[in-house]
Amino acid sequence: MKRNNQELKLIFIILTIITALSVIIAVGFGVLFFKSEKSVPTGAVTSDEDSLAQKESVGGDGGEGIKDREQIKLLEEENKALRAEAESLAEELRAWEHIANNGDDSQKTEHQPDDSTISGSFDPGTDFDPGQIQPADPASLSYTFNLTEQLARIRALEEQMQHVPFLVSPEGELVSIGKIEFDRETEIIYRAKENSPLDDDGKPLETEIDYEAMGYTTPVVALSYRDLERGTSYAYNGDRVYFSASLIKAPYVYALLHQIAQYNAIKAANPTNDPNVGKTLPKETIEKYDLQRKIKLTESMKAEGSGKIKDMDLSDGKEFTVLELIEYAISVSDNTAFRVLRNEFGYDYFWSVSKALGIESVFTSFNNMTANEACIYLAAIYDFAKEYPTEGGILISLMKRANHQVLIPQAVQNPANAAHKYGWDADSYHDMAIVYGDAPYAICVMTNFDFAVSDNDINAYIRSLVKEMESIHQNFYIASKNASF
Repeated sequence: MKRNNQELKLIFIILTIITALSVIIAVGFGVLFFKSEKSVPTGAVTSDEDSLAQKESVGGDGGEGIKDREQIKLLEEENKALRAEAESLAEELRAWEHIANNGDDSQKTEHQPDDSTISGSFDPGTDFDPGQIQPADPASLSYTFNLTEQLARIRALEEQMQHVPFLVSPEGELVSIGKIEFDRETEIIYRAKENSPLDDDGKPLETEIDYEAMGYTTPVVALSYRDLERGTSYAYNGDRVYFSASLIKAPYVYALLHQIAQYNAIKAANPTNDPNVGKTLPKETIEKYDLQRKIKLTESMKAEGSGKIKDMDLSDGKEFTVLELIEYAISVSDNTAFRVLRNEFGYDYFWSVSKALGIESVFTSFNNMTANEACIYLAAIYDFAKEYPTEGGILISLMKRANHQVLIPQAVQNPANAAHKYGWDADSYHDMAIVYGDAPYAICVMTNFDFAVSDNDINAYIRSLVKEMESIHQNFYIASKNASF
């Protein structure tokens, strides 16, 4: 925690310096403004060109005016860069505040998965078939489960989550319990095993290492499940708040596309935007929320962490459409694309959608989320894709081919059915997905795992939880044409 306070103080000092520099730049603008005012007679109104011509006509060389304009341009560029840096540091400060509140001294810098590629051009008109999202007729699904068997399955799943096969060492590293080794000098502390018999002196005959007494802690797993057609749900630590990392990108893009879908519906009903025909939209709204609108990205707009845009040469600027930025944000979890989208469209509609859904954690911090809330967002995305197949289909298609498919997509029987979004950051490793099929469901697994142990061990463990939950889900149903309720 001491380190956290030091880091927070350092960031505060940096932000203060940037604010001071901005003030200095503002003063510089003022000085140049008054300086230029003095060169123009009282009551005269001139342009820069007129002022330069006036200087030349009275024998001046105009160099001072050119120099002033060059200084103003330079100050504008510096101010823009400083604002971008301030925004980046503000985001970092919010992450550090999260760390301080949760007792973690690891800086939040999202990992970059190895499979982060964008394959070809994204065409929402061909990449998504609305028929893909249609579940089986409810009348064709019947309850056939054995209650005792289902309860036994759930208990077994909870055993897996209660007894996580990893520990966090005193040094803060995640380690596999079976692979922990101690030096000869280390004093090993033991405790009695649960239900161990006692000897004649009352001492336990069976003991185990007391890792907790030796400074180790147990990481926490959360899992939430929701049947998307019937509403059946299950959760383990479902209300525990985690740093969501990039999970939040899917809900934000959902809110943005939902807003665009409603505007598109208005435009479709009134193509001429005639107030005598029906609802109309302001011209600036139509232009702003056009998926094909181009936004020019520059070097100062890059964000660190995951993604591909940060590695591009943007020194001369590069244009991306709104749709392309959405593709980057979801397909490869691009932080730069996500930052630009938020700067362009803001948070108001996202807040209103989240509030309507009953989400709470994001209002304490934009990057906070619970597993239950993830499934609420997923259910909203599922319904959105049914109501607006074009705009909703864009998000589902991108989630189906989103990178880092080693968790939920690899755990379910048909990976192509999983529309997922992962979140991977220091002390945060999550995945959430809509799993399509005869009985579509939403699932989210959130952990505070870190990566000192083999990633394969962690991935295999999380997949085992997903597989067991899918087995429980499938055990509720059987396809039967003649079934009835």
